[in-house]
Amino acid sequence: MSAPADLVVVSSPLQCMNAVEHRARTGGLADVVLIGDRAGGGAAALDVLKRRPGLWRRILSHPRRPQPSRLLPLFARDLLDAGHRASLERLASTLGPRRTLVFGDYRNVSQRVMVERVPHDELVLVDDGSVAPQVAAARAGRPQAADAARFQPGWFRTGLGRSALGERPPAAPPALTFFTIYGTLMEGVLAPSDRVVAHAYEAWRTGEREIARGDAVWTLGSNHVEAGICSEEAYRSLVLGGVAALRGEGRSGPFLYRPHRGENAARAARLAAEAGMTLAPAGPPVELAFLDADPRPSVAMVIASTAADTLSVIDPGLEIVRLAPPEGYLRRQRDHILAVMEGHDAFNRRLRVIRPQASSPA
Repeated sequence: MSAPADLVVVSSPLQCMNAVEHRARTGGLADVVLIGDRAGGGAAALDVLKRRPGLWRRILSHPRRPQPSRLLPLFARDLLDAGHRASLERLASTLGPRRTLVFGDYRNVSQRVMVERVPHDELVLVDDGSVAPQVAAARAGRPQAADAARFQPGWFRTGLGRSALGERPPAAPPALTFFTIYGTLMEGVLAPSDRVVAHAYEAWRTGEREIARGDAVWTLGSNHVEAGICSEEAYRSLVLGGVAALRGEGRSGPFLYRPHRGENAARAARLAAEAGMTLAPAGPPVELAFLDADPRPSVAMVIASTAADTLSVIDPGLEIVRLAPPEGYLRRQRDHILAVMEGHDAFNRRLRVIRPQASSPA
């Protein structure tokens, strides 16, 4: 009797890209459970998986965690979450034991249900961005782990929901393999039961042809406004200042604004127009857009984006610029965002930090 296919549980386009990398190295067909992405990247995630159809036996889809109106009473929202959890548990009960279970987001309570409910021999976490070293630190009980409670997700918002519906928070997995580009940042940080398998996007880069580098500057957008991390004016000022700073260095462009998938489309369009940037259409993850680009950009500018790290691995010659937010920019998730930016600086020693003044790009 043949061994069961491995199982991959992912949500975002980047998680799918990293799952492809893992499966290309591991070999053998895998089943996929694609859980809806909270930032609306489901179609892009599926497109990433379909780029390598030979890796998958079947792809199953499950809706994302409910996102009802904030006007709905908290206990009613708990009831919706209980239904979502029950649906995931029913799906998990049909999937049987697996040799390897690969998942994409340690913080995602929906994915953690699958991790708990599907028996497996080995558990692998692919990168969901630069949060991976924070996960490793939190699992090791390191005091510097930013906001460690974020890695212990729960379901319900009310005491009534927790008691009546049964909170059952997911237990920390006893052992975890990190399939990651961040191995150097995890040295000396791992829990004794955890290990690292490093990669550098070898599968995605295989057969890559020589492509010239042009003069384009890619500004990689963020959903900081939508997430309440900063005000719209603070974000606008920082991006405009960054564009002005690069133009002041003699960068002629063209300048391209690539919005985050969770960014408001109308707001992104206004900002791009004000800064004199071309607005990139919605599409694949920026890493795949970069691999597809001809010519390649000369600079990628970010605030706090995993792409600062992934693009530096895919193309070590690409100049990466990080915009340093001014004091008062961060209204929420301060520790997390600061940890992400510190991680960028530690991971890529060639990264250049600029501190633009509030400015118009004119």
